[in-house]
Amino acid sequence: MQAQQAHEDFMNRLNGEDTVMIKITEVETLLRHRGEVRDTYFPDDVTVITSGVIHDDDLKELRWTQERNAVQAFGPDFHIPTDYPVYGNMDSESRVENIRNMMEGTEWMMKELVDTDIQILPLVKGYTPDERGICYDMIRRHQLQYCVYYGSQYFGGKMGNGIQKLDQDVRDVVSELTLEGLILIGLQSSNGLARMPPEVVAAAGQRWIYQSELRDSSINEAVEKYRQWRYSVNAELGGGQTTLGSFAADSNEVMIHG
Repeated sequence: MQAQQAHEDFMNRLNGEDTVMIKITEVETLLRHRGEVRDTYFPDDVTVITSGVIHDDDLKELRWTQERNAVQAFGPDFHIPTDYPVYGNMDSESRVENIRNMMEGTEWMMKELVDTDIQILPLVKGYTPDERGICYDMIRRHQLQYCVYYGSQYFGGKMGNGIQKLDQDVRDVVSELTLEGLILIGLQSSNGLARMPPEVVAAAGQRWIYQSELRDSSINEAVEKYRQWRYSVNAELGGGQTTLGSFAADSNEVMIHG
């Protein structure tokens, strides 16, 4: 979600357990300009994930220490740390360097936040098993049970509708890495999620804005439309498996609005 009035009114009217993802740039806005932290901004029954997955232009300016300071001050339940760009049109050496930096940053962030209740959700990136293996080594070393996969780049531009490619790449990850669950960013359509393996236990994105008709409906109407849509999409997550109990209380599968 974004730090804007319509999103805030929607969240406060929801009145029920939910999971929200908010970008670190939005977190900094709340901290600097409004003096808000997780406990003052979000209802108690909302699980909050802060995300370092932001636009590349902002990412270039974001330092690990700046990200840590914002996360530590805000106090989310989970954080997705230290993203680095990894694209297919980059040479392999640059991709490997960025993936290594991303994992070094993730480990650094874990150590920096060890005395807090904030849990780390590591990103997995890479176009080959060896590239992804850099992420897997770090995840296995710390015995982490969940990871995050970024799927937004599979849609639009040259990729068009890349659902088949995304499905295959996600299946590669879950076959190469034993884990309890994968959180997918950028895909929230029920048809697309129905194709994903059962290890995909949470989906995050901004499709909720369109599905709730937030911009064209009253808040009450938008909340009801969102609940109906969330129910239909949650049915496609996790393939009916109970795999996400430790991720969000009393919920086996989670639709995250971001």
